[in-house]
Amino acid sequence: ISGESPREPLALQETKLWGDMPDPKAIPTWSANQNGIAPAGAAAALPIDYRSMFTSDMFATMSDTCCRTIFFPPGHGVRLPLDFELDGPFAKRIRNFVANRNTLLFNGADSYTIEFMNRYFAYEIKQVPVISGFKRRESLMVLGDPSTASAIPSAYAVERRVGASYYGGLPDKIAPTEDMVSVDTLSLPGASIIIYNNWPRVPTGTPAFITRYCQIEDPYTEGGQPMKVEVLECPAAEGRGFPCSCGFIHFVGWDWLGSNNNVWDSSVLNGDDMSLFFSLGDTTKPKGATKSTTQRLAPEQIFQVNDQEDCSGPNCHF
Repeated sequence: ISGESPREPLALQETKLWGDMPDPKAIPTWSANQNGIAPAGAAAALPIDYRSMFTSDMFATMSDTCCRTIFFPPGHGVRLPLDFELDGPFAKRIRNFVANRNTLLFNGADSYTIEFMNRYFAYEIKQVPVISGFKRRESLMVLGDPSTASAIPSAYAVERRVGASYYGGLPDKIAPTEDMVSVDTLSLPGASIIIYNNWPRVPTGTPAFITRYCQIEDPYTEGGQPMKVEVLECPAAEGRGFPCSCGFIHFVGWDWLGSNNNVWDSSVLNGDDMSLFFSLGDTTKPKGATKSTTQRLAPEQIFQVNDQEDCSGPNCHF
């Protein structure tokens, strides 16, 4: 949702909730004569399908290459595998995928998403209740230095409207919804990018943030396993001859309609559709899953190709 083209598939309705905050029930609609990706529903693959995807040779190959975004639609949380051995090959592939300058984008993220991130990336993120609306914040490349550029990707640009026309983007404020999930900002790893929060409330929650995950080659054993490095320690590691390789994990704690659209700086893959490749044909609804009651925009095709990011330079490190 870059704001560069007026040809967007959404026409948002504006209603008011405490001042200029949008009503979360103002659901955009889509019709066949509009451009963009048609609504494809929430997550449909089974937990066994997700497990098969993460353990596949396909994902093993992807974990060793650069510059892809895997999008997970609402409903993904209950399907994520949470029992891989941390020192086993499948957990390492998940970490390597992100560290090799790729991105995981969790839309409609929930408590299972938090558990997945904590388990495989050694985070200690804590969920907090949603008790208020949230305001957009400014995250800079260097905290506290206004001369540096924004760390928030252009895909999260502030919405643009001209009259009744909506040109994409996210609002300055978002209202709470029944299924919204937020986390304690103090529990996030260092150098996380906070897009919304409800400061000055304590604890301060955020329903939309981006974490960076970095690894270096094992400095002690030739050919050893990659080691996690905190983002803030990357300059020191690089000074010792061990440059960091980093990627991103996006957490969107509500159903961000249109987040599947190819507005990212990489190729976008639908993780649910990828998982359906490995389906055994069992259409039984997974335990804990609920049927979607609203149309949701999710990738209609597995491979949506956008301009590949150049991952050869320092901008892809940290």
